[in-house]
Amino acid sequence: MAELKTKAVKHLEYAGITVIAFIALNWLNELAFIRLEQSNGINWVFLPAGIRLLATLLFGFAGFVGLLVASIYLNFHHFTFADEVRALSGAIAAAGGPYLAYLFAKHWFDLGPRLANLTAGRLLFTGVLCGLMSPIFHHAFMWVQTGHVDWTAFIAMTTGDIVGILIVLYAAKGVITLTDPRDVDAHLR
Repeated sequence: MAELKTKAVKHLEYAGITVIAFIALNWLNELAFIRLEQSNGINWVFLPAGIRLLATLLFGFAGFVGLLVASIYLNFHHFTFADEVRALSGAIAAAGGPYLAYLFAKHWFDLGPRLANLTAGRLLFTGVLCGLMSPIFHHAFMWVQTGHVDWTAFIAMTTGDIVGILIVLYAAKGVITLTDPRDVDAHLR
């Protein structure tokens, strides 16, 4: 029973970290890149997409849950949608696409604990896949609901997600490199 409680608490912690990181990066994205917004919620640079990838890679299902909660919050309380179905389907696409990309990568690359077998090339591939999945899901929902696909919005969302993922991955790599105590001497030279 104690082990189950510990796992549940850890799951909630990971989901909470994901919610906070996603909403914070959405706020930062709006400060830095609002001029690049193609339409409501669709941006040519979307930094939170990087959190989508990192959360699912690092936290698995808990990352998915955190992304879903953050997306529901933002879609109902921050962005403006024509109806609740569009807001909810957008949240499902925002969380489900990256999680599905993670599951594909986990299967294809035999990712083990601590992301064993995740090379730089495989991470880049997974990032691009993640950057495609969410826009595909978003626009598939829109097509089912309206019978129309806005190709300009699809291209902007795909570009924004992939660019955002790459920026966040390189920033995370930089932070990890700078804070790795095993390599302090290399940074001092």
